[in-house]
Amino acid sequence: MPQLNLAWWLLNFFLGWTSLLVIFIILLNTSITNNTANTSTTTNTTPNLNWTWN
Repeated sequence: MPQLNLAWWLLNFFLGWTSLLVIFIILLNTSITNNTANTSTTTNTTPNLNWTWN
């Protein structure tokens, strides 16, 4: 029954693209929060002496 095969193919095709479209729209509508840099941290200024070449 090729009609049933075509019907299942069309159903899966449209369901797949519809789900991808819904996921893409949801991802586009989510707000991206801008995280500010953490200025309270300090960097370590001690030299790294582990890499000594003979």
